Amino acid sequence: MNRLSLLLILAIGLWSGCNKDDDDQDCTLPVYTWNTPTFESQGNWFWLTDAGGEIRARTMAESQSSVLLQPESCTEQPNLNFLQITSTAAADNTARTVFNLTTLLNAPDGLVWDTLPAPAPVEWEVAVNGVSSLETLLWPAESKEIFGGDIFIDPAADLLSFALQVPEGAPAYATIQANGEGTPRYLWAASANDDAFTFEYNTLPIPVEAGPISLPNTRSWRYRVFGQGPDGEAVLDYSSMPDLVSGSFAPLVPASLPGGFRLLAQEENTFEGLPFSANRYNKIVGALPGSIPATGAQFNLERAADTLRVSTTGDAPAVYVLQITDYRGEGPWLRWTIYGTPEMFENLVLPQWPEVFANNRSALLGSGRQTLALLSARFYDTRPAYGQIIEAQAQQLPHWEAEQGLLERTRAFLFQP
Repeated sequence: MNRLSLLLILAIGLWSGCNKDDDDQDCTLPVYTWNTPTFESQGNWFWLTDAGGEIRARTMAESQSSVLLQPESCTEQPNLNFLQITSTAAADNTARTVFNLTTLLNAPDGLVWDTLPAPAPVEWEVAVNGVSSLETLLWPAESKEIFGGDIFIDPAADLLSFALQVPEGAPAYATIQANGEGTPRYLWAASANDDAFTFEYNTLPIPVEAGPISLPNTRSWRYRVFGQGPDGEAVLDYSSMPDLVSGSFAPLVPASLPGGFRLLAQEENTFEGLPFSANRYNKIVGALPGSIPATGAQFNLERAADTLRVSTTGDAPAVYVLQITDYRGEGPWLRWTIYGTPEMFENLVLPQWPEVFANNRSALLGSGRQTLALLSARFYDTRPAYGQIIEAQAQQLPHWEAEQGLLERTRAFLFQP
């Protein structure tokens, strides 16, 4: 072999080696953030697993902090896990430890999981002029049966006054039947502020009966109708226990609102004592529909040890949401929610937990437990991508699913190995 050939072979070897190194590092290591809520216990963790369920990165999470997580090496289809350990009261008034776990299959890089505080209610004084007598005052956000606050009538001024507890900027709705009239009127404040709660009774509009709105079957359903404001919503009408609806329903609501309505309708069911919604419709609409549809989605869940298989017949949903629940006995209890596409659920290996909780995991998922599973197939009118769905969940957007037009079916299973 001459010198030129030897040099050429060495150059090719060096070039190949360099490219092999480049290939080994040819990935961007994902970074995830958890903006944690307030919690007292120290058993709160944030970790990443691979498709085989093995932990690739983990960290403990402190209360009210911004926790970063990044694996040291490339991980295909990374699954992100958030654990909060809390305590709840059982039916016998004794405390139970609860493992609250959320898993996002194939979490997108850069995901930030937020924990947003609920806005605090503010007391707003309401004044309604032209009221000499009062038959009923109802605030549906609190009760459809009785108003729980103080009510004042000034006969000399024909003035009705009371207070509502509403977050600043949120809308408010109440009904008033006064001055001997046979039907109620309603007041609507699109945005709570200092100038929003003064009304003239004779100018208040009268709500109308919408519907009937047909239901897709004759089982028992629960509904809620909300009025939409620029920065929130207010309860307008709802069905309440034990008076659930069947066949159809006709809510009493304003004829129209500038922001429209949100209609939430859920078919009520139970499995082994666990209540759940077999069908759910959640949508923001300009006017209430004449009927509620139900999806005909067909799917089944099978479990073999730590491997789950979901088979789908017909149209596949945008996302599956699996809730694994153990809420009976001495505890600890489990509430594990897993998000993923149908493809991800075809052969899913359940993620491992940090070693300190390995025995808890084995006990909660082992035989002899009363563990149940609710598997939900979610469809959306707007057909969002899976990444958009996960981003919306991470940002805790309260009405994102209703804006997309959600139709969901849920089946219940015994979750035995």
